[in-house]
Amino acid sequence: MDTRTNILKTALELYNSQGVNTITSRHIAAKMGISPGNLHYHFRQTDEIIKTLYEQLAAGFDALVSELELINPVTLDTLQDFSVRSLELAYKYRFIFLHFVEISLRVPAIRKDYYALTRRREKEFFIIFGQLKAAGIFRTDFPESIWESLVTQIFIMGDFWLSNNELTGKLRGSQAIKHYSKIFSAMFYPYLTPSAQARMAE
Repeated sequence: MDTRTNILKTALELYNSQGVNTITSRHIAAKMGISPGNLHYHFRQTDEIIKTLYEQLAAGFDALVSELELINPVTLDTLQDFSVRSLELAYKYRFIFLHFVEISLRVPAIRKDYYALTRRREKEFFIIFGQLKAAGIFRTDFPESIWESLVTQIFIMGDFWLSNNELTGKLRGSQAIKHYSKIFSAMFYPYLTPSAQARMAE
């Protein structure tokens, strides 16, 4: 593993376990057994490490959505699989979500990118909703405003379930993902056609 990749791997581990406020470049370098100067050769500031990890997270979500858009026909299992994989990705980079407001203020480029990403995601989700309607999975009798609200709910759930877990259940790893994937899937239940609701209840 090259030094830059190892820095990101180590930083992710430390940020996830101890947060962004207590971890400095010296902590990361010490964990790796390299000098701070060696680390700063690859990343001048720790904020650059955070930004790079955020970019990895965003790229991961881009890949998940792109895969979902290519699946035809979309099924209820497809939607549930997407939910699980999204939560797994968020858990991998959980420090970002647990400190997201603070990070977005600390690294303005992340705040700007996140805003653009949400606008792009809205359009992508509406395309996916259209596929689910065509497949007889989503209802077609709701006004546009309802679907807009569902997109907002997806963002709220996706961005803040980790905070809820830290304050309540404190589940870890696969247990957390299993628990919240059920909650995530249940969010779609009112939007499903009766036949799709019956399949989900099986």
